[in-house]
Amino acid sequence: MQQKKYFILLPPFVIFGLILLFTLPKQHLTYVFVAPIIFWIVYYSWIVVEKKRT
Repeated sequence: MQQKKYFILLPPFVIFGLILLFTLPKQHLTYVFVAPIIFWIVYYSWIVVEKKRT
């Protein structure tokens, strides 16, 4: 049920990305891409850990 994990993780990371987008100065806007990268790392790590557990 990976879709459930996806929708559990998505809202906090979207909010985090938007906060970064609107609060970071222009010279640091590339750091906004950190949010999706961390999202995918957490998502796939969660799937791997769950598969190892079963």
